[in-house]
Amino acid sequence: MSSGKLSLHNVSVNFGKTRVLKDISFSLEKGKTLTVVGPSGCGKSTLLNVLSGIIKNYEGEILMGTSQLHSAGLTYGYVPQNLGLLAWKKVKDNILLPFVINKDIKIDKAEVDDVLTKLELTDLLNRYPSQLSGGQRQRVALARVFISHPDILLMDEPFSALDTLTADTSRELFLDLWRKYRPTTIFTTHNLSEAVKLGEHILLLDKQPATVLRFVKNPLFESEEQQSETAFAEFKKQLVGWIREGVDTTNGTNNQRR
Repeated sequence: MSSGKLSLHNVSVNFGKTRVLKDISFSLEKGKTLTVVGPSGCGKSTLLNVLSGIIKNYEGEILMGTSQLHSAGLTYGYVPQNLGLLAWKKVKDNILLPFVINKDIKIDKAEVDDVLTKLELTDLLNRYPSQLSGGQRQRVALARVFISHPDILLMDEPFSALDTLTADTSRELFLDLWRKYRPTTIFTTHNLSEAVKLGEHILLLDKQPATVLRFVKNPLFESEEQQSETAFAEFKKQLVGWIREGVDTTNGTNNQRR
């Protein structure tokens, strides 16, 4: 597997005559988390689909270290907005699906049991997704991606449909598992609080065609200051200011993006 950082260089995507992504460039060190924030429909999901290899027709270059991303021998975990659970399979079979698809992945029973215990899924293994709450289905999706040890984890607004308390719990469970396994993670959201909570770096995108407004190092990530309501509110205010600055620039004012 190639080491080093994930880097995008002027990545653009067109759907027919519509440009969805325009000259997206950023770099992310291995094992870090990036939250991607932008208005609905701007192209966040398209960016994940390019990174996952679902969309192959794009302009620009994507590298992991010095190798082309999709030639670097990496494994991927993807949690789409609908979570991607198979309705006709029980929870256990949904969780172990990566091992069925990719025979090269080895099952570590102790590790699987540890993940199931952390996510409180042990008593739900014989249920079907339709018999679970939204939060329980979310935990099943998390279990599936983490036990498969992805090098790159892509998550598309996975907590957006959950109530506030369940979403907060799911975010904490995600961080617990990420701290243990450290996949390089890119997480889309339209929730600035979530972006600050989960992203060591934050990518702010403009409306479609999506361009980069800012690539920001999050000073509050995994720090004691994140517990400070004042520090949290001030950083969110700064993010909002940068977003508005980008909107003003798009509308032709003299504000400059930095």
